[in-house]
Amino acid sequence: MPVFTIFITLAIIVNSRAPLYDGPPSDHFDGRQFFNPVPDHTFWDEVKWLWEMETVAWPAWITDPAQPPPPRHVGEGELRVTYINHATMLVQMDGVNILTDPMWSYRSGPFSWLGACRVRAPGVEMDSLPRIDVVLLSHDHYDHLDLPTLRDLENRYEPIILGGLGIKNFLEGEGFKQVVELDWWQEYRLGQWEMSFTFVPALHNSGRGLFRGNQVLWGGFVVQGLAGNVYYAGDTGSGSFLREINERFHEFRLAILPLGNYEKRWFMKNRHMNPDDAVQAHLLLNAGQSVGMHYATFLEHPEQLIDAHETDLAQAMKEYGLIDSAFWILEFGEGRDVPPTRK
Repeated sequence: MPVFTIFITLAIIVNSRAPLYDGPPSDHFDGRQFFNPVPDHTFWDEVKWLWEMETVAWPAWITDPAQPPPPRHVGEGELRVTYINHATMLVQMDGVNILTDPMWSYRSGPFSWLGACRVRAPGVEMDSLPRIDVVLLSHDHYDHLDLPTLRDLENRYEPIILGGLGIKNFLEGEGFKQVVELDWWQEYRLGQWEMSFTFVPALHNSGRGLFRGNQVLWGGFVVQGLAGNVYYAGDTGSGSFLREINERFHEFRLAILPLGNYEKRWFMKNRHMNPDDAVQAHLLLNAGQSVGMHYATFLEHPEQLIDAHETDLAQAMKEYGLIDSAFWILEFGEGRDVPPTRK
């Protein structure tokens, strides 16, 4: 059978599979796929971006200095954040340990031998993690939803996994049991703690293959507890949804905002914030403290230097009159206690 015929046959088989989410249409779901409220890139935009891509050299490997392991937990009203790598953050608040988009694999891709490889180890070894109670998944891209890592966490801790619509069918098909899916603005309350998780809009997309795009809803999370409000943006560009988040939640003790993979700007502005966007989000959200993530980990179409986010963030903070301590860039594996929001 000719290769082209095999390719078309596989495409038909994959596309004929039932969608991961079956629900009524909305302002971000057409009955089969999710979409952004603003126009997204076309197929030819994708082709143009790939054709024009101008990658820059990154180091083959970086060995980061060892950091003290995170504590087992923090007390009621306390908040601590640790940067592990990429979009993987350990948030510890009110005795609860939360892990965002956990990623410990060497490659981000469908197989151990295929996908973008990392240029540094995770800043915290899996064996050094405290008990994980909750996992937050912003979407299903391979660098944010890593099945080998999730299986390891499931075997160790059996955490509750929260994600967008469509994630439940996908993960239950992979054998996971404690999965909760949420629509934008939908809330999940953690019964044994005074804590809630609201899935909030983002400007991005989803998919784990050529023919299964936008089957899972992407988004960020707002965590509300005795320690205050925490915003985890996930993978996102900047948009008007940030103003609506501010209108609903008013202020944040901590905002976790993406800083990397933002060039070429004409293409990436609908996918990833740049440091200027992140500083504007910090101000708009009335964040007492912000911290960056999603940078300098995987060799994914690098069109900016590995440390460009640092120089660009410093420039943006200077332009908007922010002091250096308002927006942290943590070392890999570094954790810090987040000060209470000033009244």
